[in-house]
Amino acid sequence: MSKVREKVLFAFLGIPTAICLGVFFWLASVLLSGFGTIKWNLLTASVLNGGYLEMIVGSAYLLLGAAGIASPVGVLAAIYLVEYAPRGRLTRVIDQAINNLAGVPSIVIGLFGYTFFCRQLGLGISLAAGWFTLSLMMIPIVIRGTEEAVRMVPNAFKEAALALGASKWRTVRSITAPSAAPGIITSILLGIARVAGETAAILFTSCVLVTRGLPKSPFEPVMALAFNLFVKIVALGESPDKVFGIAFILFLMVISLAAAATAFRIYYRRRQPWLK
Repeated sequence: MSKVREKVLFAFLGIPTAICLGVFFWLASVLLSGFGTIKWNLLTASVLNGGYLEMIVGSAYLLLGAAGIASPVGVLAAIYLVEYAPRGRLTRVIDQAINNLAGVPSIVIGLFGYTFFCRQLGLGISLAAGWFTLSLMMIPIVIRGTEEAVRMVPNAFKEAALALGASKWRTVRSITAPSAAPGIITSILLGIARVAGETAAILFTSCVLVTRGLPKSPFEPVMALAFNLFVKIVALGESPDKVFGIAFILFLMVISLAAAATAFRIYYRRRQPWLK
């Protein structure tokens, strides 16, 4: 009877897993078909000449700027919640608010970014507005990842520093943060990978279809891979076969960030025995 239950459980768990893997590999195979459509000399050519340069660099600008805003905010907030905040009703409300922010649809984040950053703050359709909007989506991921990394630092490390006369902040700065750094960096990379393919969040805030060259200041609009992919298929009605090259570049960017985060975590886990 137990063998029958094991087989039923295996089928119950294995079939959905196989379906997910099948969908992923089918999607990957479709996107890999874009590999053959890419003319590699166009990676450094302007969009005005049929290239991808402004889209690639514009996407990198958006991700790096959003990471530059979300990383310090998320890391400091996580350290406060773990090391300083008293456990009580207020902390539970903050935790729930972070969870709710992580679950807000990207289109709603985009509308908020357009209303607040573009109109109320007067940033207009600009790179800066895209930075702030994407950072709102990254912050919950950075906070949760940093919280787990900080909690995994052994209490013995902190107690030893405090016993030697170090202050709470010095202990956090010299012991907790360096020990948790691999997990913190991993959470930042995963946050960047999370927002790399977002279209709705930048649709109203930062992107245009074509620009003459790269933006010269944060207050100018920018081109992005996800936005141009969306516009060319939905608005311009181009065949998906013609934009597989853009889709492949975007897919490669996201997979590379996720793979880098995984490799980084595995490498440092081997060097930190308390994580094993």
